[in-house]
Formats: sequence, C-alpha cells, structure tokens
Amino acid sequence: MPKVELINVEFECPMCGVTHYLYNVPEDLVDRVSNRRQTGEYIQDILKDYSPKDREKFITGYCDECQKKIFGI
Repeated sequence: MPKVELINVEFECPMCGVTHYLYNVPEDLVDRVSNRRQTGEYIQDILKDYSPKDREKFITGYCDECQKKIFGI
C-alpha cells in the first residue's frame, strides 16, 4: 500500500492577516481541492472528514475567528 504523504497547509486570513495552519493533511486531498474546478468535485466531498470551518479555510482562507464574525459559526 502506498504511503500517504501528509503536509501542513498554511493560510493567511484575508481579513485579519493572521497566519494559521491545518496540520497533517493528506497531500492528495490538497491536490484534489486545488483541481476541483477542472474535475467538478465539490469540496465537501473531497474534505468530507473535515469540519465546515476547515473546508472554508481552503475556499477563502478565513481563520476561525473571522469566520465567526462573518458567518456566526
């Protein structure tokens, strides 16, 4: 069985400028998220085991605090 490569994904919140991370994300999932427009996959299907807040980080980059301010979650 091939070894799953885990990476740390860095985000800079466009609202507050704070850098935040998601740790130990399988690299193939990050690739699928990056290519979702070409493949037609939905982020909630790719990252089904991740919270809505973590999925939003991949979409917008907003940190948890700013998501709370914007979306009330």
